[in-house]
Amino acid sequence: MSDWTITPLYFGFTDGRTGGGNTCSIPWMGFYLTDGKHRVLCDTGVKTGFFKDNKSPWGYHAEGDEEFVRTALRKIDVEPGSIEKVIYTHFHWDHAGNCHLFPGAVHIFQDEEWKEMIDPLPSMDFYGLHDTRVIPEFRKLKCQRVSGDLRIYDGIELIHTPGHSAGHQCLRVKTAKGYYVIAGDLICAYHM
Repeated sequence: MSDWTITPLYFGFTDGRTGGGNTCSIPWMGFYLTDGKHRVLCDTGVKTGFFKDNKSPWGYHAEGDEEFVRTALRKIDVEPGSIEKVIYTHFHWDHAGNCHLFPGAVHIFQDEEWKEMIDPLPSMDFYGLHDTRVIPEFRKLKCQRVSGDLRIYDGIELIHTPGHSAGHQCLRVKTAKGYYVIAGDLICAYHM
Protein backbone atom coordinates (compact mmCIF):
# COMPACT_ATOMS: atom_id res chain seq x y z
CA MET A 1 0.00 0.00 0.00
CA SER A 2 1.28 3.46 -0.91
CA ASP A 3 2.36 5.99 1.69
CA TRP A 4 1.15 9.52 1.09
CA THR A 5 2.50 12.87 2.20
CA ILE A 6 -0.03 15.44 3.41
CA THR A 7 0.89 19.12 3.10
CA PRO A 8 -1.46 21.64 4.77
CA LEU A 9 -2.19 24.73 2.66
CA TYR A 10 -3.24 28.10 4.07
CA PHE A 11 -6.19 29.55 2.11
CA GLY A 12 -7.09 32.51 4.35
CA PHE A 13 -8.84 33.15 7.66
CA THR A 14 -11.70 34.74 9.51
CA ASP A 15 -11.82 36.31 12.91
CA GLY A 16 -14.63 35.24 15.17
CA ARG A 17 -15.83 35.04 18.73
CA THR A 18 -15.87 32.04 21.02
CA GLY A 19 -18.72 31.12 23.30
CA GLY A 20 -16.90 33.00 26.06
CA GLY A 21 -16.74 36.20 24.00
CA ASN A 22 -13.01 35.97 23.23
CA THR A 23 -11.76 36.71 19.72
CA CYS A 24 -10.00 33.97 17.78
CA SER A 25 -8.70 33.58 14.25
CA ILE A 26 -9.90 30.56 12.27
CA PRO A 27 -7.83 29.50 9.24
CA TRP A 28 -9.26 28.10 6.01
CA MET A 29 -7.21 25.14 4.90
CA GLY A 30 -6.70 22.90 1.93
CA PHE A 31 -4.44 19.87 1.73
CA TYR A 32 -2.05 18.67 -0.95
CA LEU A 33 -1.57 14.90 -1.07
CA THR A 34 1.03 12.98 -3.04
CA ASP A 35 2.49 9.49 -3.08
CA GLY A 36 5.21 10.58 -5.50
CA LYS A 37 3.12 9.56 -8.52
CA HIS A 38 -0.28 11.14 -7.99
CA ARG A 39 -1.21 14.70 -7.06
CA VAL A 40 -4.43 15.31 -5.16
CA LEU A 41 -5.91 18.47 -3.64
CA CYS A 42 -8.49 18.46 -0.87
CA ASP A 43 -10.74 21.56 -0.95
CA THR A 44 -10.20 24.80 -2.89
CA GLY A 45 -10.88 27.72 -0.53
CA VAL A 46 -12.94 30.91 -0.95
CA LYS A 47 -13.87 32.32 -4.36
CA THR A 48 -12.68 35.82 -5.22
CA GLY A 49 -15.41 38.38 -4.63
CA PHE A 50 -17.24 36.39 -1.94
CA PHE A 51 -16.41 38.83 0.86
CA LYS A 52 -17.93 42.28 1.01
CA ASP A 53 -15.51 44.79 2.58
CA ASN A 54 -13.35 41.90 3.88
CA LYS A 55 -16.20 40.62 6.07
CA SER A 56 -17.39 37.04 6.47
CA PRO A 57 -21.15 36.33 6.38
CA TRP A 58 -21.03 36.69 10.18
CA GLY A 59 -19.60 40.21 9.93
CA TYR A 60 -16.05 39.40 11.11
CA HIS A 61 -12.85 40.39 9.30
CA ALA A 62 -11.97 37.73 6.72
CA GLU A 63 -9.42 37.20 3.97
CA GLY A 64 -9.14 34.53 1.32
CA ASP A 65 -9.57 34.23 -2.43
CA GLU A 66 -8.11 32.66 -5.56
CA GLU A 67 -4.72 34.30 -4.98
CA PHE A 68 -4.39 32.61 -1.55
CA VAL A 69 -4.80 29.23 -3.27
CA ARG A 70 -2.32 30.06 -6.03
CA THR A 71 0.21 31.35 -3.47
CA ALA A 72 -0.12 28.24 -1.28
CA LEU A 73 0.52 25.97 -4.26
CA ARG A 74 3.44 28.12 -5.49
CA LYS A 75 5.09 27.80 -2.07
CA ILE A 76 5.28 24.02 -2.53
CA ASP A 77 6.15 24.21 -6.27
CA VAL A 78 2.87 22.70 -7.46
CA GLU A 79 1.19 24.00 -10.61
CA PRO A 80 -2.63 23.93 -10.59
CA GLY A 81 -2.54 22.09 -13.94
CA SER A 82 -0.62 19.19 -12.38
CA ILE A 83 -3.42 18.31 -9.93
CA GLU A 84 -5.10 15.06 -11.05
CA LYS A 85 -7.97 14.93 -8.57
CA VAL A 86 -9.68 17.49 -6.37
CA ILE A 87 -11.64 16.02 -3.47
CA TYR A 88 -14.16 18.18 -1.61
CA THR A 89 -15.00 17.56 2.02
CA HIS A 90 -18.16 19.59 1.30
CA PHE A 91 -19.41 22.48 -0.85
CA HIS A 92 -19.61 25.34 1.63
CA TRP A 93 -18.13 28.60 0.33
CA ASP A 94 -14.84 28.26 2.24
CA HIS A 95 -14.14 24.79 0.77
CA ALA A 96 -15.27 24.79 -2.88
CA GLY A 97 -14.81 28.29 -4.27
CA ASN A 98 -11.92 27.79 -6.68
CA CYS A 99 -12.82 24.67 -8.63
CA HIS A 100 -12.15 26.61 -11.86
CA LEU A 101 -8.40 26.66 -11.12
CA PHE A 102 -8.24 22.91 -11.85
CA PRO A 103 -9.97 22.34 -15.22
CA GLY A 104 -7.94 19.22 -16.05
CA ALA A 105 -8.60 17.45 -12.75
CA VAL A 106 -11.38 15.06 -11.80
CA HIS A 107 -13.50 16.71 -9.09
CA ILE A 108 -14.82 14.22 -6.52
CA PHE A 109 -17.71 14.82 -4.12
CA GLN A 110 -20.75 13.10 -2.69
CA ASP A 111 -23.90 13.08 -4.80
CA GLU A 112 -25.85 14.24 -1.72
CA GLU A 113 -23.59 17.29 -1.49
CA TRP A 114 -24.33 18.27 -5.09
CA LYS A 115 -28.07 17.90 -4.51
CA GLU A 116 -27.85 20.02 -1.36
CA MET A 117 -25.99 22.81 -3.17
CA ILE A 118 -28.45 22.84 -6.09
CA ASP A 119 -31.58 22.79 -3.90
CA PRO A 120 -30.69 23.22 -0.21
CA LEU A 121 -33.11 22.68 2.62
CA PRO A 122 -33.49 25.97 4.51
CA SER A 123 -32.04 24.32 7.63
CA MET A 124 -28.87 23.45 5.69
CA ASP A 125 -28.35 26.85 4.07
CA PHE A 126 -28.33 29.20 7.04
CA TYR A 127 -25.92 32.14 6.56
CA GLY A 128 -25.72 31.41 2.81
CA LEU A 129 -23.22 28.58 3.23
CA HIS A 130 -23.22 27.79 -0.50
CA ASP A 131 -21.61 30.14 -3.00
CA THR A 132 -23.87 29.23 -5.91
CA ARG A 133 -21.61 31.05 -8.40
CA VAL A 134 -19.61 27.80 -8.62
CA ILE A 135 -22.53 25.72 -9.96
CA PRO A 136 -21.98 26.64 -13.66
CA GLU A 137 -18.23 26.14 -13.18
CA PHE A 138 -18.70 22.62 -11.79
CA ARG A 139 -20.97 21.80 -14.72
CA LYS A 140 -18.01 22.42 -17.09
CA LEU A 141 -15.61 20.17 -15.15
CA LYS A 142 -14.97 16.43 -15.10
CA CYS A 143 -16.87 15.44 -11.96
CA GLN A 144 -17.18 12.15 -10.14
CA ARG A 145 -20.23 12.09 -7.90
CA VAL A 146 -20.03 9.28 -5.39
CA SER A 147 -22.48 7.76 -2.92
CA GLY A 148 -20.95 6.59 0.32
CA ASP A 149 -17.46 5.39 1.09
CA LEU A 150 -14.97 4.84 -1.71
CA ARG A 151 -11.29 4.03 -2.21
CA ILE A 152 -9.81 6.64 -4.57
CA TYR A 153 -6.23 5.39 -4.70
CA ASP A 154 -4.25 2.85 -2.78
CA GLY A 155 -3.91 4.73 0.53
CA ILE A 156 -6.75 7.28 0.11
CA GLU A 157 -10.33 6.47 1.06
CA LEU A 158 -13.41 8.66 1.25
CA ILE A 159 -15.70 8.21 4.24
CA HIS A 160 -19.20 9.69 3.97
CA THR A 161 -19.80 11.63 7.20
CA PRO A 162 -23.09 13.55 6.89
CA GLY A 163 -23.99 16.06 9.58
CA HIS A 164 -22.28 19.36 8.88
CA SER A 165 -23.80 18.97 5.42
CA ALA A 166 -25.68 16.11 3.75
CA GLY A 167 -22.72 15.02 1.66
CA HIS A 168 -19.85 15.87 3.99
CA GLN A 169 -16.97 13.42 3.63
CA CYS A 170 -13.62 12.81 5.30
CA LEU A 171 -10.44 11.49 3.71
CA ARG A 172 -8.56 8.63 5.37
CA VAL A 173 -4.94 8.84 4.22
CA LYS A 174 -2.14 6.32 4.80
CA THR A 175 1.20 8.00 5.55
CA ALA A 176 4.57 6.66 6.68
CA LYS A 177 3.53 7.61 10.25
CA GLY A 178 0.17 5.84 10.07
CA TYR A 179 -3.33 6.83 9.06
CA TYR A 180 -4.59 10.41 9.21
CA VAL A 181 -8.12 11.68 8.69
CA ILE A 182 -8.77 15.00 6.97
CA ALA A 183 -12.04 15.84 8.69
CA GLY A 184 -13.24 18.96 6.86
CA ASP A 185 -15.66 20.74 9.18
CA LEU A 186 -16.71 17.63 11.05
CA ILE A 187 -14.68 18.49 14.14
CA CYS A 188 -15.40 21.66 16.09
CA ALA A 189 -12.95 23.37 18.43
CA TYR A 190 -13.70 25.03 21.74
CA HIS A 191 -11.49 27.97 22.70
CA MET A 192 -11.22 28.95 26.36
